[in-house]
Amino acid sequence: MDQHEALQHVTLWRTAVWTLRVAYVALVVVIVGIVVDASGGTSAVLAVGVVLWLVTAVTTAVCFMRARAQLSEPRPGFVAIRSMLLHDSVHRRPSA
Repeated sequence: MDQHEALQHVTLWRTAVWTLRVAYVALVVVIVGIVVDASGGTSAVLAVGVVLWLVTAVTTAVCFMRARAQLSEPRPGFVAIRSMLLHDSVHRRPSA
């Protein structure tokens, strides 16, 4: 079983993938908040988006690093595993 396949079965990896997906939504909320704030509206939408993005960024990073630590040696490099995370966050996992 290769490293990417092994990561698919790690709960922390799946958590990192899902929190990254939520972070994408948070970035959209931030952009909407910037537009609302620039047009004279309240900055509450922007604040919610920023807080949500910060929480998801920390959660993704922690889960990402802990999932990588669970892999057997030799572990993939940081750039390679980051690419796997980005790929998994935008592609559905094939059903078994």
